[in-house]
Amino acid sequence: MHIDIIETLPSLARLQDNWNAVYDADPEAQIFLSWKWLGGWLAHIEGPWFILAAKASDAADAPYTAFFPLRLQTAIENADVRSEIRMAGNFSADYTGIVCTPETEHKVIPAFARCIKQMNWARLNLENVRMSERRFRLLMACFPKASFQMREVDRIAKIDGIDNSLCPYTALPADWNSYLESLSTNTRQKIRRLLKLVNAGGEYRITVATPETFAQDLKSLLRFWEIKWRPRKGTMTDSLVRSNGNMLTRSFQSGLVFLPTFWQGDRPVAALATLVDPRKRTFSFYMAGRDETFEGPPPGMILHAFSIRHAIENGFTEYDFLRGNEPYKYSFHCTERKIRCTVVETRNGRNLGNRIDPRSIPDVLEQATDLHKKGQTADAECGYRRILEVQPRHADALHRLGQLLTAKGDLAGAKKLFRTLTAVRPDAAKAWLCLGQACEGLGQHQEALYHYLEFTRLQPDLPDGFVGTARCLVKLGRIAEVNAALLATAGPVTRPSVRNGRDGPAVAHDRPAQDASVAL
Repeated sequence: MHIDIIETLPSLARLQDNWNAVYDADPEAQIFLSWKWLGGWLAHIEGPWFILAAKASDAADAPYTAFFPLRLQTAIENADVRSEIRMAGNFSADYTGIVCTPETEHKVIPAFARCIKQMNWARLNLENVRMSERRFRLLMACFPKASFQMREVDRIAKIDGIDNSLCPYTALPADWNSYLESLSTNTRQKIRRLLKLVNAGGEYRITVATPETFAQDLKSLLRFWEIKWRPRKGTMTDSLVRSNGNMLTRSFQSGLVFLPTFWQGDRPVAALATLVDPRKRTFSFYMAGRDETFEGPPPGMILHAFSIRHAIENGFTEYDFLRGNEPYKYSFHCTERKIRCTVVETRNGRNLGNRIDPRSIPDVLEQATDLHKKGQTADAECGYRRILEVQPRHADALHRLGQLLTAKGDLAGAKKLFRTLTAVRPDAAKAWLCLGQACEGLGQHQEALYHYLEFTRLQPDLPDGFVGTARCLVKLGRIAEVNAALLATAGPVTRPSVRNGRDGPAVAHDRPAQDASVAL
């Protein structure tokens, strides 16, 4: 198998038809792996992402038969840099996995695993993977225990005991009455009674979000959700509200969201957001929120029943409650599937190859710079050095590590870095100034003089070069040339004006600055 790595949105956009063909052929594919949903998500996440794309040959016109969406996260800690490969849909997708044509999975999945093993990471986090046991074994077989350690992550919530690895869903029949007959007598009667309330034209009603109302309906949903979950989610609440709001807005614009709101008169009481997959004919309940002060009929049951009826009437075949085995879900005639949260780690806890992935360089640079500013120089230095191991001519890493070493008093190390920087960026005046200062600090005044003059050539309006030049000339005993450098620093000198007679015009005597050039 030939594996390509897709890393840009334009490249992903060109794959739309190919992706959809594979998606339609894959019985394990689900909405969070659809081209529409994933493309919208990847366009707005931070940090590097990449998609492994497999095909039978390296011919340019050969179609891909599988896709594995991933993302990379890197952290500097304890004077080392460690990377984690995660599923691309985290932290918004309830399900993750691989899109693959069934007839090629036995070749494609091991090829994906071999490709991942060639990358630089300390942890492979397979979170919320919805994958058949057959496919999962094919993937895990390539990570032997001799080199890797593996563990399953418990997804049972400590507060309420909900198991978020269990995902209830119901298969939908062709008509609404058949679905009702599959329910218990009590639930069937209750749903019929509740839906009559919203169909009777009285104080209760349900509206479905349109392009004109979506923003306000989503605002109501997120407000209700925030009020309920802030006590438990704490400081994460704001980012979750923002992330979910952005994702649902993008998905609605792509035709992937069904959002009904339950009203009492003009008062919104509850709302429910469902992701709609027209290709797989599934409804996936994503989030709900309700006014906790409302004491009327149960809005959650009403909105779920309304959504299921709408799905059946429009030819959908599955209603998925996604993660969590909350008891109320099973009243809707659900069975359940189990998803996996498996972590694969290197035995020594360090990145494979003991280096960083080139894709992580922007993240590592940002973190190292922030640590540098905070005075955590050991971690910052580690970050800069890890970048230079991969890209020895990375200008920002050279400059910032040079500054750090200068502050530490390692002028010889700083000089080496600044010399490389002037070769990489000969037009960067600051690099020449830093190199000159390092040489001067080492007592190498003749060499420092040359670098200060180069800085002056590039930045003639700044005094630093002239001052440094003057210092070096003094150290070299070339006193006669110091005045020229200092006068050039001061600029034109204007003498006081003298009047020709009591009432005569003032005459200014200007003396131009002397030539600041210094022979080496």
